[in-house]
Amino acid sequence: MIEQNDSTNLLLDASLEASSPSFGVSFYLEGNAISRVTLFDSPSFYCNIYGKSPLKNQILNWIQTYLKKQEPPPLPLDLSHLSTFTRKGLLAIQKIPFGSTASYQEVARKVGDPKAARAIGNVCNRNPFPLVIPCHRVISANQSIGGFGYSLELKMNLLTFENKFLLK
Repeated sequence: MIEQNDSTNLLLDASLEASSPSFGVSFYLEGNAISRVTLFDSPSFYCNIYGKSPLKNQILNWIQTYLKKQEPPPLPLDLSHLSTFTRKGLLAIQKIPFGSTASYQEVARKVGDPKAARAIGNVCNRNPFPLVIPCHRVISANQSIGGFGYSLELKMNLLTFENKFLLK
């Protein structure tokens, strides 16, 4: 069940059933693009959308698709303030399918710099669009969880929700 509550800056609050992952996500909109996304701890799934933009329904569709454990459609993201390498890294990470993972080294190879695994880790750590660009799907070469800009517990919860089980 999705409950909606409109206010001046807050376009959408969505709370879902217990079968959803336990975290919150906030989308920040500017014009026709998402300027950033943040994750936060929550006892159940919770979503906020801030800013005036026609993207509300597109984001709601994205959330509903994700929570059905399906690959959501792409969303318009403002990548203009990012370096070329960061953009390339994030776009490669965005292609990792729902329920799959890739190592930092695999992502580095995809951007054409096989020795840049550590730099890809930094790209993940500074990802301004977590969940939408699924940096939680990037793991260590030995199949352990690796790092995460938020908590490792949240990374494991996201991967578990997506039916991916890893070594801790």
